[in-house]
Parts: sequence; C-alpha cells; structure tokens
Amino acid sequence: MKKFILFANAIALVGFISSCGNSAEKSETNNADNTPVVKDTTASKTSGQPEEYYQVPAPDEMFGFMKDLGGEGKSTTYLNSPDNAKNYVDTKSKALNFGIYATDFLYCSTFDFGAEGLKYFVNVKKLGDDLGISGVINQSMADRIKNNIGKNDSLTDLSNSLYFSSIAALENGDKASTLALVITGGWIESVYLVTNMAKKFKADDPAIGRVAEQKYTLENLLGYLGKYKTDENVAAVTAQLNELKSVFDQLKEETTNGAVSAKGGKKVLGGGTKIIITEAQYKAITEKIKSIHDSFTMTK
Repeated sequence: MKKFILFANAIALVGFISSCGNSAEKSETNNADNTPVVKDTTASKTSGQPEEYYQVPAPDEMFGFMKDLGGEGKSTTYLNSPDNAKNYVDTKSKALNFGIYATDFLYCSTFDFGAEGLKYFVNVKKLGDDLGISGVINQSMADRIKNNIGKNDSLTDLSNSLYFSSIAALENGDKASTLALVITGGWIESVYLVTNMAKKFKADDPAIGRVAEQKYTLENLLGYLGKYKTDENVAAVTAQLNELKSVFDQLKEETTNGAVSAKGGKKVLGGGTKIIITEAQYKAITEKIKSIHDSFTMTK
C-alpha cells in the first residue's frame, strides 16, 4: 500500500489516501516523485463505484531535485516567452499555457530568478481570470509575491501555493477537462526545462535518471486524461502524449535484488527496478518533448 498526497480545499497539501495500483507500485519501487493526486468522481456519480485517484506531476519536486543537485544549467532562456500570451485565445491553449506559465513562475522562484518571474505571474493571473479562477490569484497574492522578491524560499512557497490552489480551484469547480490540460502543460514544461538543464548525457547522472522515471509519471497522467477522452481538446493532447509514451516504452527495466548499501553505519538491503536509458533514447525523448512543448506554446 502506498500513501499519496491529495489535493483538497486548502492551498497546501493537506491529506493522504491509500492506493495499490500497479503504476503506483512501480513509482514507489523506482523512488519516483511522491506526487500529488487528483480524484475522479465520474465513476462514483454515474455507477456508484468508488472514486478513483491518479498521481499527477508536481513541478516543484522536479525543480527541487535539480536544485539539490546544484542547479547546473539553470537559465530563463527556455521559458515560454511572456510575449506569447497574446496568442492564447481558445480554452485549450489558455489551459495548457496556464500550466506552463505557472511552472515557469515556479522555476524562476526556485532558481533565484524572482524579478524575471514577475512577468510570468502577470500571465498566470490573466489566464487564470480567463479560466474562471480569479479568486485564487487576487491582488493580495500579487502584493505578497512582489513583497517577497529576493526572498527565494518565501517566493518558492508562494509560487507552490499558487500552483496547488489553482489546481484545487479547478477541481472543486468541476472543470475537470480544463484541469487535465493545465496539469499536462505543467508537466511538459517541467520535463522540458529539466532536459534543457541536463543537455549533456551521462548514464549515471541523477538528472537523466529522473527524466527516465517520468515514464511512470506519464503512465499515470495518461490514465487520468483517459477519463476525459470525450473532450476533443483532451483527446488531441492525449494523442501527442501517446506518441511520447511510445518513446519511453523503449526504455528497459533492470531488476536488482539483494543489493547492500551502508546507511548510518548499518547495512541496508536494497532492491527494486532500475530504468536503463541510452544516449540515443534520451535524445529521442528530449526531441519529442520539445516537439510537444513547441506545439503547446505555438513556438515555430
């Protein structure tokens, strides 16, 4: 059994639930992110079946991991230009890029680009208003963010709160298909930015390993999107992610048993599944992610 974090009616992460799905077991075995989950109540409302829960990606964990590694390669070069916001006029592009800009804002907060991040917050607020969650991104939040420029830890906490509370507002507002697009945009952006931080392939690079582990995150995300496949926007995005999945599916898994490591002066038995990724496979993954990212941001 594995515990997951549940999005609730609060800004932060406030509760836990238990689940024992196959994808979740893989994720735990491989030390992947203990990512938040969203609930799907469609089944319970229509057939009386229990609610289902899906792990969804949390950009803050990806960026926190990279920062712990030293933040090498951090740059605002690959963020979605704030000037592109004027191009997002339909619900699909607004939802995807709300997730992308929110992730860019979080990236700036994490890697000490606070002043630059204000440009992204402006677009997050505008798109949030368009998506009907203006209550989350109010003037008070804007003032707090401006007052904390230069206070990196505080700004990161605020940007995390903004991301999670926006998702909670969409979930609680019965905007499930919009939420699915927001989460997808945020995940694609986070992985895209990490691959641009880890451009040089090294088989033993923890950052490369973290990208490889996104194979399991993608499986969970596709499971969640599948609940809203009747929405044409979600269906279109799902088709693109399935193309990415076919690339991730080329990665092999290696089972290790009985490994011994030293921890706190004691011998600890280890084991589990390790994903093996080659330089060619990493290149294929980064190219496909870039292609999807550019289609979301309408980058030519």
